[in-house]
Amino acid sequence: MENPAETRRFVCDRRHALSTLAMAGAGLALGSTAFARQAAPPGTAIIRTLLRDVEPASLSGRLLFHEHLSMRYPLGAEQHFTDDVPMMIEEARAAAANGIGCIVDGGHADMARNLAALRRIATESGLPVVASGGYYMQRTYPPDVAAMSADELATELAREALTDRLGAFGEIGQQGGVMTADERKVFEAVGKAHAKTGLPIFTHNAYLGTRPGAAEVPRDAALEQLDVLEAAGASPAHIAIGHVCCLDDPKAEIASAIAKRGAYVGFDRVTIQLIPDAQKAATIKAMVDAGHADKVLVSSDFSSPRGLKRNGGAGLAQASTVFTPMLLAAGLDDKVLRQIFEDNPKRFLAFMPRG
Repeated sequence: MENPAETRRFVCDRRHALSTLAMAGAGLALGSTAFARQAAPPGTAIIRTLLRDVEPASLSGRLLFHEHLSMRYPLGAEQHFTDDVPMMIEEARAAAANGIGCIVDGGHADMARNLAALRRIATESGLPVVASGGYYMQRTYPPDVAAMSADELATELAREALTDRLGAFGEIGQQGGVMTADERKVFEAVGKAHAKTGLPIFTHNAYLGTRPGAAEVPRDAALEQLDVLEAAGASPAHIAIGHVCCLDDPKAEIASAIAKRGAYVGFDRVTIQLIPDAQKAATIKAMVDAGHADKVLVSSDFSSPRGLKRNGGAGLAQASTVFTPMLLAAGLDDKVLRQIFEDNPKRFLAFMPRG
């Protein structure tokens, strides 16, 4: 899915335009005094949603750490189902009714994510939304990335995070089994931006080849992402390596190696059949049996109109409503499920604001 250079230039321009529009919308909707009232007490770990900073304990229900409420991908597409903001508001309301207490949107400017749309979804649905920043992968990068250093990119990412009230960096990815030079630079920049802001990071890990014609991906690609982020100053306690559920890892060997280093393990494509969901549930059970229940995160990377409630799908809550029975069948109990869907994502998202 390569994109033409003019599309990448559009994304670069759009990044700054959306930032400006979002801040204008924030001022109209809330006002500066409202923002002041919503600030958490100094020294308090918070989860930064688009509308306010909240203490983790104040969020009730299950948290999904990687979904998509607004995007235009592949880039250059004339339309995307998330362009229908009133529909997405209804989908968010339905997710809240299904027990979801907060959703992290995994888009950013080079996915053409619309911050103003996200703010409207959060405001009108009542469902807290965490917005993310960063860059996706090589084929979506704007031209600026090649010309900037990791330090320059980190400064820009930290500035955007503060200006746009972002609560995470993600999804930060690579498009193949080996990082390109620019992808490695972006991972380094995101690690440095985390050190400046404290924001958590979640990644897009390359898949192991499981489909006909798919290229094999090194089994240590996930660990390499963690290596680069840590070397740049990111704390493993605020890193989630994503799409580990798409690796053929039934004994949880890769997943446990990530968890042993203190990072979270993202099972964030459940209900999407690259690897059978039953195997994903079994891998989570293996992680729990190995003592790593506190490092499991679950989400669905919602990005297909087939999943919409309007179209007869399970909706934005599918990682909870569809996958929970499979986890129960795999032998997990309600206490562990509460840890996976509530406690773990709160700890992952909570940070002490810096800068």
